[in-house]
Amino acid sequence: MRTTLRAILLFFCLACGASSGWCREPDPGLKAIGVRGGFNATSRNEEFHQYEAFATFGLPWSLRGDSGWGVAMQANASAGTLYAAGEYGFIGTAGPGIIIDRRGKGLGLQLGGDLCFLSKYRFRKVDFNGNPLFLGHIGLVYRFASGPGILYRFQHMSNGGLGRHGDINTGLDLHMFGVSWNF
Repeated sequence: MRTTLRAILLFFCLACGASSGWCREPDPGLKAIGVRGGFNATSRNEEFHQYEAFATFGLPWSLRGDSGWGVAMQANASAGTLYAAGEYGFIGTAGPGIIIDRRGKGLGLQLGGDLCFLSKYRFRKVDFNGNPLFLGHIGLVYRFASGPGILYRFQHMSNGGLGRHGDINTGLDLHMFGVSWNF
């Protein structure tokens, strides 16, 4: 927890007190669209798969050095399906994130936390205990100069103990792989 608070404080100090060589430049608008899919990262009673379409929007807050490297805020949204035990359910997510990259090209590190809604939150023996759920993710994206990109992310979804039955906090960890078109 302290490490997270230190990272947030460092980002805030850099953003508010940017010196010469650093610039705050707004970068709003649609940044990427794509598809991704994945599977369990940990063992479960059921094998889970998730498939979704996503969009990433740039927000008007970023901090970049003269080299182009920096950090930018994003808004993420996705819609798709979660599959397990022969059953399908809708999954939708939306939330903020950050990306550390070089002005939209090459390798980037993405971090985010989304609110997640499921149309079905019980798959045989696995009960996610209601909506909303929270989804945290960290991943790498590589964007080629002409627009296409590839990505990997690790994500964890759970109710954070806030479900219908507070003592049930089933989580799901997934490896997600995808392709994108970057603007």
